[in-house]
Amino acid sequence: MTVRERLIAGTTAAGLGPLITAFIQLVSVPAFMRTWGAHTYGEWLLMSAVPTYLSVTDMGFGSVAGNDMAMRIAAGDRAGAVETFQSTWVLVTSLSLFFAAVVSAILLTVPLAQYLNITSIPPTQVRLVIAFLSIYSLASLQSGMLLSGFRSDGYYALGTASINAMRLVENVATLALLMFRGEPVCVAMAAALIRSAGTVLLYFVLIKKLSWMETGMGRASLRRAKELIRPAVAFTAFPAGNALSIQGMTIVVGCTLGPIAVATFNPMRTLSRSAYQIIDAIKNAVWPELSAAYGARNWPLARKLHRACCQVAFWLACIAVIALSILGPTIFRLWTHGRVAMDVRCFYILLATVIASSLWSTSSAVSIAANLHEHLAILYLAGTAGSLMVALFLMPRFNMAGAATALLAADIWMGCFVIRGSNLLLNDNTSDFMRSMFGFPSLRVLTAR
Repeated sequence: MTVRERLIAGTTAAGLGPLITAFIQLVSVPAFMRTWGAHTYGEWLLMSAVPTYLSVTDMGFGSVAGNDMAMRIAAGDRAGAVETFQSTWVLVTSLSLFFAAVVSAILLTVPLAQYLNITSIPPTQVRLVIAFLSIYSLASLQSGMLLSGFRSDGYYALGTASINAMRLVENVATLALLMFRGEPVCVAMAAALIRSAGTVLLYFVLIKKLSWMETGMGRASLRRAKELIRPAVAFTAFPAGNALSIQGMTIVVGCTLGPIAVATFNPMRTLSRSAYQIIDAIKNAVWPELSAAYGARNWPLARKLHRACCQVAFWLACIAVIALSILGPTIFRLWTHGRVAMDVRCFYILLATVIASSLWSTSSAVSIAANLHEHLAILYLAGTAGSLMVALFLMPRFNMAGAATALLAADIWMGCFVIRGSNLLLNDNTSDFMRSMFGFPSLRVLTAR
């Protein structure tokens, strides 16, 4: 496949994720509520929160390992890629098993039903539900590690589509069980079994597609694992920064302007952020291609990738912003059933953040793909934390528009550093790059195999 074909396939596969998530949110929540009732469903969400922490125990190692492997394969070092894969797998699995042992000890000794205030589900079933959901989380970590293998050698689309298919099967099975009034234990067990079976199947697909890949522990190296610690820890700054931006701004708006403002601001922000889904899909698709180009020191291809994908993201963001500026107020009114009034000035500023973010977010794939994102991670945390301070200063005078302006300032801050830094890494001219954004995007230049 050519680079262009892989990008199109990868973007399509990644774009399925938001569609499946939307399906899950639109269909599953009413099904849970109708079958179990609000009280039991709320308890299910509480129980789900406990093993969710297991899913973050890879600490970014899967992502940085995929980058390292792609760069090594592009440079002809498949043995080094195998060493990275096995070293990371051993480390992530060891961390996961440690935290799984901690969860097991808690399940055996702590009355979780009492502490979580769960009354409609027997304590024994509470333990079983959390145990099955913990197995699900551990299997998800393994499938994430396998995805790094797919990403490393041009099969990102196949790996991503496979994981999305697993998610779809899991949720269809959940809906089927709910139709027959399945208990929480049955739903948790089904999710664990399907994810575990899917991960095993994914493993066999990986070793068939990547004949050179060696699994196991024979080539695992503590030295290689140590090399990945700093970029892996830095990678965790991105989800932390996202949480700080989304949840932190919600708290700041609520404390400054009150709960009604939150009920207005959050839906407006969610509506404006709908355009981010396709931008993220483009970024995730170009990510492994940039790793390979960087590893092969193919700077002309890396520059073409960077420019073309930033162009596509920028133009799609502009189209989405135009559409939302026209249809947004009507969508908002229908969505909220007219219970809250849109702050149009605030909404337009939030739309401006989409355009500002589209450039730096896509451009950030350059440093992330090369595992050179430590400085970027610090800037992102500083920018998101600073936006909260700016919002506290602006909101008393400009209301919700002050919060939106603070978010826009954070995106402009990131753009100033990220775009210049990416072009420095690729030895490209930033002024020429910015002018190229106003040209019509084309992927015809990406015909290399």
